[in-house]
Amino acid sequence: MCSKSDFSKVLKEAHSGNIHYLKEFFCDNKIHWTELRYDQTGDTIIHCAARLGFVEMINFLLTQFSPKSVDCKNKDGKTALHEAAQFSNSCACEKLLEHGADVNALKRADWTPLMLACTKTHIKDSIRTVQILLQHGALVNCRNKDGWTCLHLVCREGKIEILKLLIEYGLDVRAKTRNGRTALHIAGLHGHLAIVTFLLDIGLDIEERDNCGSTALQEAILGGHIEICKELLKRKANVHVRSNTDYNLLHLAASEGHLDLVAFLVDDLKFDVNESNRDGLTALHCAARKKHSDMCTLLLNFGSDYDPKDKFGRTPSDYFPEMRAV
Repeated sequence: MCSKSDFSKVLKEAHSGNIHYLKEFFCDNKIHWTELRYDQTGDTIIHCAARLGFVEMINFLLTQFSPKSVDCKNKDGKTALHEAAQFSNSCACEKLLEHGADVNALKRADWTPLMLACTKTHIKDSIRTVQILLQHGALVNCRNKDGWTCLHLVCREGKIEILKLLIEYGLDVRAKTRNGRTALHIAGLHGHLAIVTFLLDIGLDIEERDNCGSTALQEAILGGHIEICKELLKRKANVHVRSNTDYNLLHLAASEGHLDLVAFLVDDLKFDVNESNRDGLTALHCAARKKHSDMCTLLLNFGSDYDPKDKFGRTPSDYFPEMRAV
């Protein structure tokens, strides 16, 4: 009979890749490896092996035990293939699929292995991992509970090679999330110029608004990405666009503290630093509300009125008293 300490020892040795210890243990103890789990996560040895890329261990676990249990899940609903895909262990993915792993298994919140692979595109083997999953029938347009597909994940991560590969397998480049965000919104916010350019070249609408009324240009402003803003403006994005809160681009940039963008908007695009929204808020109000001292100084240097009142009768210094020392 195995004790809890014996189980802990096995899990520890599995985590370090000691397959020889595992073989000896299971030879002496007639139990199935699915009985050994981490209390907190529910991970089994195969989850650890997949996450760490221990292909020989995966093969041992799936050839020497019956039932095979290749798709056993942890407490988060993840299979070993989810783990291998998330950490771009392409060889582990191949071995699991060879043993019949479900390429479209769903974890909680409806994430497939392919979707998880698309969240780690900076890892060396990520393209190969995505390719293997696609070749084994991974569904490219699955949505999670928030309406995100591989499209949105890759555009957040910024790997254009993977985006193009997914498109070869039928990716819907015009898919929107549940809050109406397109790939262009996401790439703009996260600063991926090559993807923004590519999406515009293939025909995505530069003026598409999400459920908050934002366009890709506004998202690029929020993210502080001046080169993307310049590219979108070169492509004739509406420079006068306003958000649902009636913020113009200068309000947004000031609120987020992006000094270079504010300088660009005022110097190059001739934005009026004293223009207010429907609530009477100027860019200086926006900066003061977020306590951006340097931004307040910059706007004052550009000629912002010091004490304009919003519809509540508040001046910027009412929101940020320290501004009086600027």
